[in-house]
Amino acid sequence: MKRYFLELCYDGASFGGFQIQNNVDTIQGAVQAALKTLYREDIELTGASRTDAGVHALQNFFHFDTDTVITQKQVYNLNAILPNTIVIKAIYEVPATAHCRFDATTRSYIYKLHTQKDPFLEGRSWYYPFPIDFNLLNQATQTLLNFTHYESFSKKNTSVNTFECSVSKALWQVEGANMYFHIDSNRFLRGMIRGLVGTLLQVGRGQITVEEWMDIVASNNEQRVDFSTPAYGLYLSAIQYPDFLKKID
Repeated sequence: MKRYFLELCYDGASFGGFQIQNNVDTIQGAVQAALKTLYREDIELTGASRTDAGVHALQNFFHFDTDTVITQKQVYNLNAILPNTIVIKAIYEVPATAHCRFDATTRSYIYKLHTQKDPFLEGRSWYYPFPIDFNLLNQATQTLLNFTHYESFSKKNTSVNTFECSVSKALWQVEGANMYFHIDSNRFLRGMIRGLVGTLLQVGRGQITVEEWMDIVASNNEQRVDFSTPAYGLYLSAIQYPDFLKKID
């Protein structure tokens, strides 16, 4: 039996989340159903990064095991079966011990906002027409590289063994009326990025100081965090692995 990584991207707007759930349309459920239709066998998928309902992905991965001969040409067949909101980008043969979740070294996310109303960004970016002090915003953002414990930014209705995250990149990018928050880490907690964005924007608007922001991070109190940022502005943009991905023919 061989192990494969399946690379995909998706528009999360119409899905109730990434991981399979009863009576809810999910990314995993749709892909497993497509695999069963094509290969006529039940294939169980393991996901790399579980995105919440409404969150998009420019890149995510599943892995699966099968004795069926897998070819790159079957990517076309899978995409013909899947809804237009999910696209399989490639299939890779990997070592039998490779794990798409645990072997990931870095996960990258982007949160998108726009300051001028634009109908073509509806559902793709958060309309945020408020004045921002980018000096304060960037000061607060850079402090993320000094923290490793992010309990304040974890929604409590989740089961995790640790709140430790190694954030290696955190910055804001401005292009005209568009704003992008970029963040890289080895892992993220449930609701973490939306909480970071919402609370950082409070600093940028002068609603809290940089010192108060740092106190919130260190407080381990999620009730002080603004989790109200909408899901549709958030994108899982990339996942990095050791050099074992080998695209099949």
